[in-house]
Amino acid sequence: MIDCYEDIKDKPNWTSSFVKHDFPQLLEQLQQIVVGKPEVFRLACITMLCGGHLLLEGAPGVGKTLFARTLAQVTAADYRRLQMTPDMLPADVTGSMVFDPNGGELRYSGSPLEAHIVLADELNRASTRTQAALLEAMEEGTISIDGVTRKLPEPFMLIATQNPLSFEGTYRLLEAELDRFLMRLTIEYPDPEMESNMLIQQLAYEGCTRRVRAVLTPNEWLLIRKRIRNQHVDAAICRYIVELVQATRSHAEVRLGVSPRGSAALLRASQAEAFLHGRDYVIPADVQAVAVPVLAHRLQLRGGEDAAERQASMIQELLRCTPVPTFGHKLPRTHASAGGSGSQGGRKARKAAKLLRRPAYTGSGMPEQLPAMLRKQRRANHSWLGGLFR
Repeated sequence: MIDCYEDIKDKPNWTSSFVKHDFPQLLEQLQQIVVGKPEVFRLACITMLCGGHLLLEGAPGVGKTLFARTLAQVTAADYRRLQMTPDMLPADVTGSMVFDPNGGELRYSGSPLEAHIVLADELNRASTRTQAALLEAMEEGTISIDGVTRKLPEPFMLIATQNPLSFEGTYRLLEAELDRFLMRLTIEYPDPEMESNMLIQQLAYEGCTRRVRAVLTPNEWLLIRKRIRNQHVDAAICRYIVELVQATRSHAEVRLGVSPRGSAALLRASQAEAFLHGRDYVIPADVQAVAVPVLAHRLQLRGGEDAAERQASMIQELLRCTPVPTFGHKLPRTHASAGGSGSQGGRKARKAAKLLRRPAYTGSGMPEQLPAMLRKQRRANHSWLGGLFR
């Protein structure tokens, strides 16, 4: 394991090994304990690796709290839980100054937010005043008490669970608070086969404590976060993200569109998606793969309640309508380092460029034959494809 994280470039082999071996093991450890769809777990791990915060929705008893605790175990992270209730005060979240009779002075009581992973269980049962106490911690990684600002541990991730608004004693989440969650995910009821396997495992481990193996450490978590933020993003991809976000602001059915913070969140999540596919650059398919969980909860729609299904369908509609960038720069037919126009290297390079000029990808990765061609041609000529690899 990595003990420090001074320079991400010193550990390229380790980060490649993480994508191929450790990340699948991390997902496997989660699925051994929590019953649910693997794609939900994968997106939750993307949120974690980006350094973002996660909002989990679902009916009681589907494993939201269990998932947060298990994620802390597989990352060897400090974990604390806040049970939100209507009578909680902001000081219960941030901590407060209390009188110490031994020293005869005020001392800081400490905050439950001082951990790597903090679970705010049933967040929408707390009043808006108490919810607002989380805003500074989520955005800046600090808390302020009596004019003194204290830094929270790094990495820091808030996982909040939310009950449906139709439940007794729930409040709406603040718009500014929703915007600070990188993704909103829903853990649904398991299908019959999954639920049957869960019961069988429960009988097999009756009376035993099931433990998971730590796959990651907090220092390695920081290392991967830095590596993800070094992923190359072409200017065309940035314009694609902005056009998608601008479309949410001008849509007739949208009352409040996605903010610039949402644009930055989509960029980070796209970088993580590319990283987990073994690439060091972002393609449009990466943006499309994470757009719905990153953007949907930031929309406020006209005409009543903002149902999650309606918000998701709105983002999917905008993805279909927004033009997808293509990298249509032609490769030179003759190039000494590429082996000339008739060489095998030149033919493969032109074939790779032709693949990149195709319309939006339907999957979350590139065609199988493309990465090897790109790696070979990239070594031969770093300036091709209009600066995609600069």
